Formats: sequence, structure tokens, C-alpha cells
Amino acid sequence: MRFRKWDTQYFPAGELVGADEPIAGFDELEDRLLADHPRMRRIAFRPLPGRPLFCYYLHWSDGTDLASLDGRVAAGTATEEDFAGAVAGEPYGTSHPACGAEFRVIELVVVIPLFTNGVERSRAHSYRNECPRCGGHFNGSALEFITPPETS
Repeated sequence: MRFRKWDTQYFPAGELVGADEPIAGFDELEDRLLADHPRMRRIAFRPLPGRPLFCYYLHWSDGTDLASLDGRVAAGTATEEDFAGAVAGEPYGTSHPACGAEFRVIELVVVIPLFTNGVERSRAHSYRNECPRCGGHFNGSALEFITPPETS
């Protein structure tokens, strides 16, 4: 798939991320946890020439049928419209100040403008704003929680 100026490798549900070279900051265990996620798909690409590959997580909160999308991508018939509800995220460690829970999330990426209308997409998107440990309000742009919070 190509997003704006970036050629990407798309990974459908169940397919583990792999490349012919190392992927910066990539965590294979996290990828295994997210490989079958019903609202996410993974892409790998090089944001800048001469830099390493990165893995980003495309996330939909609008109910897009991602199994059908996987089929269109595999058949080479997917278009930019198929990704209209997606935003890009990356793994991030964070905590909830109210209860101290520490956890990993997929956080909205704003540095790499994969989509021309990224600001509008980010405003229309639904985020996870409830702490999985205490249920309190969680500030931030968490698309999904990767791991449950640490209990200590």
C-alpha cells in the first residue's frame, strides 16, 4: 500500500510483522498480542531515506470491516478510501496519574503525516479514555491498551 509518499508493507490479521531488516523499536511480543486485533492492522515503512524501518498500527474506530480490507489489499484492489477511517499509532509506555497504573498503549502518531487529512481524522476518532485498572478518566490519545496495567 502507498500512503502519500510512503510505500508500506501491510500486514493482515494473523500475519506477524516481518522484514528483511530490523524494525526500529519493534517488540515481537507486542506484535503477537496485536496481530489479530479487530480494530487494528500493522504497516512497516521507512519514514525518511537512510533511516530504519518503523512499524505503525493503523486503527479504526468506525466499524470498518477489516477482514474485507485484508482481502482487498491481498488482491491489490484496496484504495485510499478503504483507509478513510484509520489513524496511525505506535506503542508507548504510560501511566494513569490517579491510580499509578503503568501500562502500554497504542498512542496516536502525529509526527508522521500518513494521511492528508490527519487532523480531521484524529478529531473524529474514538479513543480509549478509561483506565483499565481503576476506571477513572485517562487523558491522552490511546487507541488501544496493549497490556493490562501492572498491579503492585
